[in-house]
Amino acid sequence: MNAYAPQMGAVRISWPLPLTSVLAVFATLLLAICWCGLADPNLVPGFFNLPWHDSIATIAAEGTIFVCLFVPVVWLVLSRRADFAAIWIMQNGLLAGGYFFLPETAYALSLPEVAIKILNTGGAIAIINALGFAVLLVTLGLTNLFARLTRATINPLPRPPETYDWRLMILLRTAAVVGIIVVAMAMAVSHTIPMLASDPEAARYAFTKNSFTRPLFNLNMAVMPFVAGGLSVLFFRKPSRHFGMDGILGGTLVAFQFLSGDRFPLAVATMVFLALMSMEKKWPRWLLLVSVVTYFFLFVGLSGLTSMWRQNRDAMSSNEGLMAASFRQAYTGDNLIDYRDGAWVFAQWDKQPLLGITYVGGLTEMMPSALFPQKKQWHLGKVALRIVGWEEHDDHYGLRLSSFAESFLNFGFAGVIGMGVIFGIILGTLSRHLTLLSNGEHLPCVARNLSALILTQMLLIWANSSDAFMFWALMALLLIMKIFVFRGRGPARIIDNWRRE
Repeated sequence: MNAYAPQMGAVRISWPLPLTSVLAVFATLLLAICWCGLADPNLVPGFFNLPWHDSIATIAAEGTIFVCLFVPVVWLVLSRRADFAAIWIMQNGLLAGGYFFLPETAYALSLPEVAIKILNTGGAIAIINALGFAVLLVTLGLTNLFARLTRATINPLPRPPETYDWRLMILLRTAAVVGIIVVAMAMAVSHTIPMLASDPEAARYAFTKNSFTRPLFNLNMAVMPFVAGGLSVLFFRKPSRHFGMDGILGGTLVAFQFLSGDRFPLAVATMVFLALMSMEKKWPRWLLLVSVVTYFFLFVGLSGLTSMWRQNRDAMSSNEGLMAASFRQAYTGDNLIDYRDGAWVFAQWDKQPLLGITYVGGLTEMMPSALFPQKKQWHLGKVALRIVGWEEHDDHYGLRLSSFAESFLNFGFAGVIGMGVIFGIILGTLSRHLTLLSNGEHLPCVARNLSALILTQMLLIWANSSDAFMFWALMALLLIMKIFVFRGRGPARIIDNWRRE
């Protein structure tokens, strides 16, 4: 019997069921908004007047930190796999720590009246995120449990995994070369290397000004984590293959991305690498825990360190020590300030629900402005800046509002609960799918594992639709993988013949 042929009668994970559930949530949300008026943000009297030191808000922030760190750690240890979604939830637990730095970050704006409003609205942000993550985690757990009870499984691949991974290697190498050229071209056009410039912050603005290289750079920024993460895993499989070409290309791509001054893709690339490596072979639980803790230690520390390098190099010689200064800068600089930005927007907001316009702006991100001119004014970044009165700052990168703030801006508490349920259903299904891919019954296939991680990231992007261009870029990458890697059409057939020869 062919080990790679689909097993007749096997019970597979059924995507129509979770997708139908998501559509049912959308329909329920629509009824709640249109008929019951649950999009009204003022349903809870005094909700936007909770002082920063309010006990309910403080408990909500502390609870978010604890639950978003404790539950994923248990999840990782039990599954012995660095789940991509679990790491994202843990990141949001760290972001919740920004609530306790609100007095410092609010007054850092040098707008005393605004700072007072931020402190009086920060409690609302803490409660909204606590509610959102509570609903998400409960729904995720129930969805995963349902998939287990139904004994859903996945069929083996029609062909040996090596076939798909060989095609993926060619695709990722090509994408890495293109990405390196794109970043190098952006540096050449702007005549600057942001992280090596005397004024990295000004250099970074200049770096993103060119209308030709900016969209190419953004496209590479979206796919770079998955290209670098996939190449790194292929390299560790066979470090000496082709003189370590996978490692050289992946390392060069990461180095160029770092020099560009944009650090977010590097964090995602590390998440992809950890998730893929833990699916290659079961890790000891202590090693998995140490790896994840080390990642977050670097995530926070390097955020602050690179921020000081870009904005205030004198702070690197602080008396409190470089490490302590880096961790403090991560929360007090322009890094882990989602709660500050969210409270700022809520404080200036007229409390009229946006009714989905920022999501429409994200869905139309790839459309030419000539066909849909509203896409710019409906973009979450522009909407947030307009709310706080900074619409004239065209060079501002936008405000980060925390994961559930956008859903509340659009649909109130109904949006927060609805988004938590939708995320929980899809993440729970994807998590079960990834668990089955790494349980030892199937030979590891980087191509299939990577495609599942891309789907996960495509969902997480909608926690902040400012990054919706990444959704479309990843959809294009997934489509190319489907045709080139899994279907094996066109050039892939030539590559397969060349490999066999």
